[in-house]
Amino acid sequence: MLTNRQKLILKAIIEIYVETGEPVGSKLLTDWPYLGYSSATIRYDMQVLEESGYLEKTHTSSGRVPSRLGYRYYLDNLVTRDSNVNTVFPMIDSLFERETSKDVIVKRAIDLLSELTNYTSVILGPNEDLTRIKKIDFVKINDREAVILIVTDRGHVQSQTFKINGFGATQFKETITTLDELLRNRYLKDAKEILSRSFMKDDVIGYMEYQEKIVDAFIRAFTKMSEEDVYLAGLGNMITQSEIEDPEELRRLLYVLDQKDVLKVIGRTNKLTFKIGREAEFMPTDRCTIISVPYAVSDEEVGTIAIIGPTRMDYAKVIPLMEYIAKNITKLYKK
Repeated sequence: MLTNRQKLILKAIIEIYVETGEPVGSKLLTDWPYLGYSSATIRYDMQVLEESGYLEKTHTSSGRVPSRLGYRYYLDNLVTRDSNVNTVFPMIDSLFERETSKDVIVKRAIDLLSELTNYTSVILGPNEDLTRIKKIDFVKINDREAVILIVTDRGHVQSQTFKINGFGATQFKETITTLDELLRNRYLKDAKEILSRSFMKDDVIGYMEYQEKIVDAFIRAFTKMSEEDVYLAGLGNMITQSEIEDPEELRRLLYVLDQKDVLKVIGRTNKLTFKIGREAEFMPTDRCTIISVPYAVSDEEVGTIAIIGPTRMDYAKVIPLMEYIAKNITKLYKK
């Protein structure tokens, strides 16, 4: 159990280290305006914190740096929110007031989060188990092609081009209408099975030579919808802001994030969550922290926005930015 003084000293060490990137010594802490303790007292408590595993001593300096345990204690008990972040809230508000699609606004918000923090930002859509198909329609491009449109109850629109050579216009329209009736208000996760089962029973259409093509077009569309439930911005920041010095370790991290394994690494959450290093599944390094904040699409559907950055991250700035953007995304979807 840490004393209040030790908590304050640990908090100061972490926040100074986050700002400077340099090991923190007792002399610097003695001059820290919020402490007011003697150098001897600070040295004693730093020794206790080191022996307890909250601090580590570097080989090149007499100062101390936070350990993984120290960061964990800080995030669970000591971190505060920087009120100066409020100055960028009007910029965020103006983004969410734009007259454009929800998908575009949300992706731009994640881009902005990455720009404001200089870290990698991610948004995970709600679990598709709760996403329903609202409407299926099509737009004819010419006599050879049409675009199938699938609209979800979240306002997401997925398009899939379909070759209609030899497929009569009336026949194609009737098919799409039948599919709309079949899949409307059904869960997206069930759509492939419903579609395949109905075609096998010949419930949907009697034009057997086109069944395989139609099923394939819809399955490709549903697959794309699942993949596009993850949007990532600022991946290059992993290189410029990373504490990872081993090129192979950095390569493995970038590979995991680029291969859509980001969903497994981040996971879903219904509260503010911190994962340090390998606390996150599939995370190949201990030198990253993932901060996750939930947003709501409906009373049942919850998505996640996340920041992936160095363990030496400006948490006091990042957390309120994420919470404010998540709050705006929730308001956007519930309009």
